[in-house]
Amino acid sequence: VLGGRAMFVTHDEERLAETMRRAVEASPEHPVLLDRFLENAFELDVDALCDGERVVVAGIMQHIEEAGIHSGDSSCVLPPYSPQVAGKLDVIRDYTRRLATALNVRGLMNVQYAIKDGTVYVLEVNPRASRTVPFVAKATGVPLARLAAKVMVGKTLADLGLLDEPKLNGRFVKASVFPF
Repeated sequence: VLGGRAMFVTHDEERLAETMRRAVEASPEHPVLLDRFLENAFELDVDALCDGERVVVAGIMQHIEEAGIHSGDSSCVLPPYSPQVAGKLDVIRDYTRRLATALNVRGLMNVQYAIKDGTVYVLEVNPRASRTVPFVAKATGVPLARLAAKVMVGKTLADLGLLDEPKLNGRFVKASVFPF
């Protein structure tokens, strides 16, 4: 049960049909939401800045765990480390730019992607800062939050001298710290 609602995982059509029948019987007035899990996929987080016209990708992080682990609980590497992901970075940059422009973002944006069998999937788009921003800022040396605040009050990325994706000198790893 998740948030007062039942959650089921099925692996075949017979179990899915039975689960759907039970869900509709239990609560016919509420919708049934279906999600499909991408097994054996790579997950990535992208932080970007947009001033309404120009979009600069600040960092592309590859999760170490397989797709599906919450980004706040996962470890990630900047820049991505696997060849399967490296071959899709231009697609990810293009999608990020197109999403930021379409959403008219002014400031920071975070996009979560998955790559499975060579296909790039958009999992989630957040037109706001994410918890990875401090990590990317430290790794790149670019004060992303400060620049985003200036963009939000009218400066352009060109005014601020941020025209391209920051270059990295090495690899950087973010790991979660759990109290237990």
